[in-house]
Amino acid sequence: MNKAITDGAQLMPPPFVQAIGAFSQGDGTPGSQTYETSGRIISDDPDFGSCLQLTKTKNIQTLRYMGETPVLSGCYLRISARIKAVKGPLPTVRVAGFAGGQGGVQIKGIVTAGPATAVADGDGVVEVSAIVGAGARIGVDMVWGREALYGHFGLDFAGPNGGILRIESIRIEDVTNIFLRDILSVVDVRDYGAVGDGETDDTAAFETAIAAAQGRQLLVSRGQFLLTRHVTLPGPAHFEGTVTMPDDVVLLICRGFDLAHYADAFGNAELGLCKGIQALMTAHAPRAFDLCGRRVALYAPICPRTLAELPVASSRRVLHNGVLVAQASPSWEDERILSSATYDKDQPTSLTGVENLSRISVGALVETEGSDHEIFVAARDTAAQQLTLSGPLPLESGAHMITFRRSKYLLDFSKVERLNDLTLSDVEFQCEAHTNGVLLAASGRNFQMKDCAIAEPRERGLTSPGQGCTNLVLDRTDIVTRRGKGCKITGFNVNGDGARVQNCTGYGAQPWGVIHGSKVIVTGNRIAQPAGIAKSGAGLLLTRPDISGVVQGNHFENCHLRQTPGDEVHYASAVAVSGNTVSARRNDDWTSP
Repeated sequence: MNKAITDGAQLMPPPFVQAIGAFSQGDGTPGSQTYETSGRIISDDPDFGSCLQLTKTKNIQTLRYMGETPVLSGCYLRISARIKAVKGPLPTVRVAGFAGGQGGVQIKGIVTAGPATAVADGDGVVEVSAIVGAGARIGVDMVWGREALYGHFGLDFAGPNGGILRIESIRIEDVTNIFLRDILSVVDVRDYGAVGDGETDDTAAFETAIAAAQGRQLLVSRGQFLLTRHVTLPGPAHFEGTVTMPDDVVLLICRGFDLAHYADAFGNAELGLCKGIQALMTAHAPRAFDLCGRRVALYAPICPRTLAELPVASSRRVLHNGVLVAQASPSWEDERILSSATYDKDQPTSLTGVENLSRISVGALVETEGSDHEIFVAARDTAAQQLTLSGPLPLESGAHMITFRRSKYLLDFSKVERLNDLTLSDVEFQCEAHTNGVLLAASGRNFQMKDCAIAEPRERGLTSPGQGCTNLVLDRTDIVTRRGKGCKITGFNVNGDGARVQNCTGYGAQPWGVIHGSKVIVTGNRIAQPAGIAKSGAGLLLTRPDISGVVQGNHFENCHLRQTPGDEVHYASAVAVSGNTVSARRNDDWTSP
């Protein structure tokens, strides 16, 4: 790139011999005194030919070209000159300039001078130079940012007065090609004013660079770039540096919408995964986020949230192809809140007058005496001091002391207002007994897990705290623990209607499934407990007598299908139970349902 050629920008000042009146003794702005009377043109210098001769008379003596040299985004200028001393004391010399902004106002707070060089003694000629540009690139001496529109460039002389100096010329050249390694295909955000110090807001610079790229690759060069607004990268992007942004701000990488790009963008895979899932749930994101087959070590829950100012996705979204592995961390510890609350059997899914309500989170398990299935906090109304539950409690009406236990999950959607049409495909959740698998949102429909596995959850595999499991699909998904007898684990629970659970494997979880919802289809699954588990252990627990649906073609090993109350095998009249098999690795008399 050369702006003098491509944009017709006038960069080079005229020779002194042609226009000595175009050079100022001040800052170069209109009205400042020129060198017409105090300077002398030498036409036959043996080193320079024609040149300007001046006498140093001020502590800092300036020489500025009065023409307004444009400072353009993405363009870097090198200002240089050759100087020698004729006689007298030897000063130092440096390139310097006046940075002009909108309305001719001088830009404050920026570097306006390059490095100083001592003028040589005798007949020696020295050359000084400095590079100016908007971006904080390595090798740029004067970083002027995006506010500077033009400059008056020249020299500063410092040191003792009385010396006589000769200056060959002031040269201003476009050296952008030094910084842009492939100017036809790469746009660097630093060329448009991005600072990359982790503190300066670089959002506007990114937006300008993105607009200028027009399909070319955007280069996020070395540094840490703070973005405080939502940013969309529509074209290809390459990250040598990283970005940082608040939790509620989205980076949408449209080309390369995968964990590899987000891990590069944010500096690590854990944060990249969180920001990638956050972007996946917005309306303009590509429909699938690829984990690229990577194993991601997680030290805390991935907890995306609904962003009120962004439209949410209205079509199916897919998260696929990777492994999430829990690492030992205090972040997985349960939160327990003991609180008094009032229960009314006429409003069986509500608790009122709840103390410490602000500390109780959606997704917290409600622990009461006599409850052997999954009841969770589905919603919280702080103003009314009321909690909405996923199901009724086995309590009499009146005041009670209740424990609310909020467990942690590798993937936690509890802060999503409504989770619709999300598929997890070919994702393995290795909980390592540190934490649990997936917590759904309290509201939503059509969530699917296909070809997934939840291994060694601490207590729960897939949890629905409300109606976010409506029309749930579990297909070819394994929920497995091999920790043995005495390990109390719930594989999954369903509150909403229309669940379809098919071709899955449950091993070691007791119960493997807890179903509150109706219109269910449970077919083709293998549900097993290790030898030694009590005969009454439930592989599949139906919690309501009015549940309708089909339980067909499943194999129960060392466990069975149970409907509360009681421990006996027991079916709702509206559930079609057929073709299931039961086996035991003991001599107990097990009967096939």
